[in-house]
Amino acid sequence: MKEIILNKSLKLFTQNGFKSITMDDIAKDLGISKKTIYQHFPSKNELVKSSADYVFNAASIRMKELIGTCETPIHEHFAIKNCVGDLFGYNIKASTIFQFNKYYPKLAERIQKKRHDDYDYTIVRNLKEGVKKGYYREDIDIEFVGRLFFTTSDVFYNNENFTESQSAHSVSDLNHKFLEYHLRAIVTPKGLEILEQLLKTHDTNEI
Repeated sequence: MKEIILNKSLKLFTQNGFKSITMDDIAKDLGISKKTIYQHFPSKNELVKSSADYVFNAASIRMKELIGTCETPIHEHFAIKNCVGDLFGYNIKASTIFQFNKYYPKLAERIQKKRHDDYDYTIVRNLKEGVKKGYYREDIDIEFVGRLFFTTSDVFYNNENFTESQSAHSVSDLNHKFLEYHLRAIVTPKGLEILEQLLKTHDTNEI
């Protein structure tokens, strides 16, 4: 029952927003009482925490399975980008993530810390490998570019003005645009050829 509640809650949260969905909504959708939910999750905050942890952990496991197995570091970036979409669908709106960050700041900070713990293994390693194999320019400042990539990737979901103007876009589309922006700034001509090929396959999810 706990897993059923968690999966249903996650679906409702991602479709309608973390703030919008209430415990009553979840109970009604499942056809159970709120008391049953509270037996497994003592508060909505705890339910949101469990949902966020589930998403992060599932995506992290998938990402770690991908790292080092892709054709190039550029392919790896796109494969990692698709992790959440593959797991939970490609239509999660940016406003959903903004709601989570705004109304559950301590939980958002907790997830951010977990992301930072993987920084060297994911972002820095990818940059070093890309430079070594000739896909990224040799003259890039890896530490600067890595920090910029990590920090900027959160701006979409923490800045209300940006989120309002991009509310119709999915998380997948925003990540795609940001990834293209990031990679075009650092690829070599060799890397650009691969990037252009991968951009063409974005709409069909064939990467």
